[in-house]
Amino acid sequence: MKRSWLYYISPCMLAIVICVIGIIAGYASMQSSGGWSYILVIIFAPAIFILLGVDWLVKTITKGNILYIWIIEVIVIIIMIFWYNNRMY
Repeated sequence: MKRSWLYYISPCMLAIVICVIGIIAGYASMQSSGGWSYILVIIFAPAIFILLGVDWLVKTITKGNILYIWIIEVIVIIIMIFWYNNRMY
């Protein structure tokens, strides 16, 4: 069975790409920020592992149904964003 490209490019995978870009940007601006950009690495590194686990779990539970994968992963990402924003303030 051939899978759609939407199966591989799920919301969690897109969020992981954004986290990796944030980590690279944090390392790149380390000298100019005086070390403050290292906070990006501290924030995004655990998020990558959480997102990978969620992606695997959702794809396993839904048995590859793309609609359910996208709905569940978008909801999980929104919950993670709200949780993070409430922890920061």
